[in-house]
Amino acid sequence: MAKADKAISSRIAAIAIIAAMIVIGLGVVSSGVLNSTSPTIASTTSSTSSAIGSSTSSNSSVVLSSSNGLNQTFETSNSTLGLELLLSVNSTTIPSEDAIGIAASVLNSRSTANNLTASNDWPVQGLTSGPCPSGGPSTFPAGIAVFRGNYAMNNLSSAKPLEIWPLITCPNEGQLNATSYSFLPKDDIANYSGYPVTSSPPSPAKQESSTWIIVDGSIYAANGTGFYSSLDSSLPASYTLVAGDEWGQIVLVPFKVTASDNLPKVGNFLSYIGGCSPGPCIAQRFSQALIFNCAEAAATPAGCPAIYSEGVRYSAAPPVNYTVTVWYPSYNQPDEPASANCMYNVVPVGALVKPVTPNLFGYCLLVNSTAFVVSTR
Repeated sequence: MAKADKAISSRIAAIAIIAAMIVIGLGVVSSGVLNSTSPTIASTTSSTSSAIGSSTSSNSSVVLSSSNGLNQTFETSNSTLGLELLLSVNSTTIPSEDAIGIAASVLNSRSTANNLTASNDWPVQGLTSGPCPSGGPSTFPAGIAVFRGNYAMNNLSSAKPLEIWPLITCPNEGQLNATSYSFLPKDDIANYSGYPVTSSPPSPAKQESSTWIIVDGSIYAANGTGFYSSLDSSLPASYTLVAGDEWGQIVLVPFKVTASDNLPKVGNFLSYIGGCSPGPCIAQRFSQALIFNCAEAAATPAGCPAIYSEGVRYSAAPPVNYTVTVWYPSYNQPDEPASANCMYNVVPVGALVKPVTPNLFGYCLLVNSTAFVVSTR
């Protein structure tokens, strides 16, 4: 299995790294595992335990993601079921416009295969594994949620989880009601079996498959556009990250977003990437933004022009270049939104009669003293 091979090779590499760290004296944080289905509430640092939970290191695929910066791991376990629930994060203090990296996994703590019946005993409602969970939401036995504010088990049920996932169209694939799982020894890979979700008889035949029980990704402390996972806000605030599984295990990790002068990593930016007509395209990554290296000219009545190439077309028509002109700043223009600070328009290069195009408003961000990008949000 590709996932199993990948997981095994990742473990071998990570174990070597951890061994090297121990040799040079870096050490790891001691474990603080709860041998029950009691919730773990993590402290906000990787070296200080809270009253009922702590940060820990372990030989699981989630913790081995620490090579990607997920260096704080919190866990709880159920010795009766032979399961561990682990939640790794890159930090519990996230600068505005940056991202919290996460990885949550259900791990078989036994050295033999672990056969479990699907329980549906979720510790809290609203846990999800992504915008399009593998096999459908009734198949994946673990999930996460983020709540704005500080919560514990005594008040978590009154909170509403944030819509963190991007708004995408999921593949039209059949969903499966999983009835049992068989975890590989000391692994977070499980074979599962169940019945396809159907609204009419006859009863469908039982099906089997396998999956890697892990939820991971980056959630940006940024305003959401629907194209990436976000907290839908870049403002400083406190949050509670929750991971849980359908056997009742749960881990809570508080984190906070702090004020910063960071440029955004995600958003909606006028992009240098071709292929859009009329241009330019809109990119969600700051690294793909069209850089206007003419801040001084943008402050004049003539504005700052830049050439955008449409690139290769999927038709016989030749590609068209466009001039994108930006005026920055552009305060107090007619119909200017309160959130805007610049305006721009787009016209084809070489047009005999330049079309009348409306001035569009955006929010310009200085990259340095002479250059800026345009955000359309």
